[in-house]
Amino acid sequence: MSFYQANLAVLAAGNAFLLYRQYKREHKAVDSGSVTKPLTDDADKDEDVSSDIEGDIPGDNVEEIKEAVRKFQWDFFLVYALAVAADWLQGPHIYAIYKYEKAIPERVVAALYAAGFISGAVSASFAGELADRYGRRLACLVYCLMYIITCASMFSNDLRVLFFGRLAGGISTTLLFSVFEAWMITEYHSRGLGRSGLKLSSVFGYMTTLSCVVAIVSGVVGEVLVGYLGGRVWPFVASMVCCFAAAWLMLRTWRENFGVKSVVSTTSLHDVRTGIIAILSDSRVLALGVTSCVFEGAMYLFIFFWSAALKSARLKSGGPAAEEELPYGLIFSCFMCAMMLGSAFFGLFSSNHDRESTTYVLMSVTLLASACLSAAVLLENEMFLFWALCAIEASIGAYFPSISFLKSEVVEDGVRGRVYSILRFPLNVFVVVVHSLDQEGDEHRNRVFMMLAALLMVAFFVVKRNLSTSKS
Repeated sequence: MSFYQANLAVLAAGNAFLLYRQYKREHKAVDSGSVTKPLTDDADKDEDVSSDIEGDIPGDNVEEIKEAVRKFQWDFFLVYALAVAADWLQGPHIYAIYKYEKAIPERVVAALYAAGFISGAVSASFAGELADRYGRRLACLVYCLMYIITCASMFSNDLRVLFFGRLAGGISTTLLFSVFEAWMITEYHSRGLGRSGLKLSSVFGYMTTLSCVVAIVSGVVGEVLVGYLGGRVWPFVASMVCCFAAAWLMLRTWRENFGVKSVVSTTSLHDVRTGIIAILSDSRVLALGVTSCVFEGAMYLFIFFWSAALKSARLKSGGPAAEEELPYGLIFSCFMCAMMLGSAFFGLFSSNHDRESTTYVLMSVTLLASACLSAAVLLENEMFLFWALCAIEASIGAYFPSISFLKSEVVEDGVRGRVYSILRFPLNVFVVVVHSLDQEGDEHRNRVFMMLAALLMVAFFVVKRNLSTSKS
């Protein structure tokens, strides 16, 4: 068994153990009838905003509560799994189809990638407020449409069509990371699930875990499609199928929810201004915005650089192994397992989530990611470097549910969609700016890693100052 195979086996076994423990704990909580008061103060506020939605608040009967929880999970997680599958299926093949099948020059490929991030930045300024005004379910359906357009563009060799496809892809990414979560939070409260054993923080943990599982399966399915059907366009066809299926399920099982409905009609510019004011007027929201920009920006740049970092470490080791190709698919699976491990750890060992404990988790993973990025600059041994990169992925796995929970606590539901999407604007700008300075060689990558490590330290202190002393 090779080094990477052994690590994958250990990570998979660790995930199986933690997920089993988490399942047993959640199952026990619901079976024991852990019914709390109807809703917390924050949830009451959210439900008032969505008072036009017919409530499904369960009674005190344990079976009714379990059935309500099951229905919510099936309604949301099945659609969410298909939505992220559409993203994961085609993601690993974008560069290859541009570079190798369409023979597009490297500089043009970089411009196509940049177009996607720029589109994401621009759409972040209006996507959320449109979702709040016209409906979060509608916005999720638009995500499916945009991704179908993105995938369909891959059948063309015309650069204008390809650039249009990347622009649609940028919009769809903004929607994926904002409106699905906004719909779920409001629906969770409107169904009265605050009374059940299902905690909102646990739902965020499940979302990250599910995304990791789907990523692993999608990677395998994508490679099988390429190998057996020939051509890298087939994973994009599979993505389109996932989008159609997700849209069909949403139309059948999801009901619409909205943000604040004002009697007075407002302009899009006014709604954007409202979202910006909501961010700037609350230091907690601003702190989370800074952290998400830095942490998720570091994540996107890490994804871009990790293969080159491991390849460089292997070449420096010398010997016969230096000439062997890295098992990128196996390494990707290891990273996804590490990310699942972080998510499962968050769910299992932070069972009684509140703002204080979740803030501590967020601070811890931010500090861990900063330390590991610094270590990645110093480590030249391939095995040690791989473990440091796995630790970064594990921190990402715990980061997403923790920041999602904190945002759900401090962002008002009426402006949730617009705030979530606006927070992605600086993230996209940050990634585009750093990518515009790309250079060949280890020195540039090490500078980027050290810069990211320093920014993560800044984010750590921002969170510590603005959230760690906040009242729960």
